Amino acid sequence: MFIKNLFLLLITSALLCQVCYADHNINAKNNAYRHNNKGLMYLQDNYYYGAIKEFQIAIDLSPDTQASAVYYVNLANTYEKIGYPNLARPCYEKALSLNAFCFDYYLKLAENYKKLNVVSKKLDDFIKDKRTPLNDIMIGLLYIQNGDISTGITVLDEFCNNEPKLVVTAGVRAYLDKLTSEKSID
Repeated sequence: MFIKNLFLLLITSALLCQVCYADHNINAKNNAYRHNNKGLMYLQDNYYYGAIKEFQIAIDLSPDTQASAVYYVNLANTYEKIGYPNLARPCYEKALSLNAFCFDYYLKLAENYKKLNVVSKKLDDFIKDKRTPLNDIMIGLLYIQNGDISTGITVLDEFCNNEPKLVVTAGVRAYLDKLTSEKSID
């Protein structure tokens, strides 16, 4: 009987110790992903304040990773949706700095520059800055946003010819195909 009680006591204490000393690791990456998804749900429900807060939490949990570029773009899209393109601009710029190989980020930033009426200034800035061939994407898009579509197409086409193996080139090509097919319809 004594051995049976001792055995039950040991099993009970072992089970209780597992509960008391459970390992609770916080995974910021997973939490950021969850907050981003919650923000997307809020955005879908037109609850913009909640969406902004959730995207900001996701960014705070994972600020400088390639994955957080998506969180910055979601935050920027929310700001644009509520009529604050000036608040969206730094978010788009940060997203592009974190993931320079996503063509949609270039396009959204160029469209944002147009809304803010800074296309000409930004075009001059990008033309002067020749540190990276990726600036040619922005130059081409800014020409298009400025109304000089043929020059923009030429710049983007030259980029595709000069950098055929970059991941972003496929997005540029798809955009050019869409743009030229629309232009031929007009």
